Amino acid sequence: MYNHQLDTFIKTADLGSFGKAGEALYISSTAVIQQINLLENLCGFKLFVRSNHGVKLTPAGRSLYEDAKTLIHFSEDALQKARLLAESSESTLRIGTSLLYKCRMQPDLWPKVNEIQPDLKIEIRPMKEYENRTTLFSRLGIDFDLFEGIYASAWKGSCQFLELSRTPICCAVSRNHRLAKASELSMQDLSGEVLVMPIEGVSEELDKFREEIVRDYPAARIIDSNYYGVDTFALCEMNSYILITPPVYEDIHPNLITVPLKTDASMPYGLIYSKEPTAATEKFIQAVISIASK
Repeated sequence: MYNHQLDTFIKTADLGSFGKAGEALYISSTAVIQQINLLENLCGFKLFVRSNHGVKLTPAGRSLYEDAKTLIHFSEDALQKARLLAESSESTLRIGTSLLYKCRMQPDLWPKVNEIQPDLKIEIRPMKEYENRTTLFSRLGIDFDLFEGIYASAWKGSCQFLELSRTPICCAVSRNHRLAKASELSMQDLSGEVLVMPIEGVSEELDKFREEIVRDYPAARIIDSNYYGVDTFALCEMNSYILITPPVYEDIHPNLITVPLKTDASMPYGLIYSKEPTAATEKFIQAVISIASK
């Protein structure tokens, strides 16, 4: 992880002698001098003032000495972290969860998975409310192995996906909205309303839904949302906008009423996991596939 000549450099600085450093490292003093010479050539400056009485760090050498110890410490920590991850990747699945991506189906799945893979363990890892999907997927496979939620077609290439169900498209409105008490809405009910929904290009299913709105209900106005978050729900509550949302999100925004919408449109729901899954993730996914097939 780092240039091991630094070990020789630190030992020489600590003992003040090439000969003593060689004895401590079980190498010859000549080998120590060669390593220090190579390190000085690499750095482009002298590390030691040399004399018949031993060696002493130059100011530049003193600076490198302090930073080198920190570098070695960080390197050892990084190796240990990676080593633990490699060991746990065989048997431990890290499930990410957040406001939008809760573990809704997995509590029922896990006992069944555990019967198939009794040695598999799980860890629940908190996920940040990321500002965009690029940031989200940059952490997938690093901070957590998979998460559960609505899958968007724009994510293709950023992850793998196992569909568990199809979820309908609903409308969430504030409690004071004129449509809040309806048992079901028709597409015609959306005419003249302000709708909040994801931007175009995120979901093929929602893009087709949007086309239908624009074509058949031109009196409806659409506000694009780059990413659904707490501020999105608050926007709809405060302004009596209609949030186009799946019913699985109804437990996120208690101040909004989720009303079914009479439409054939639906979205895929399931497990989103890394393009390069760990062994534990593979075991879990294969177990879920086996359960679903039965």
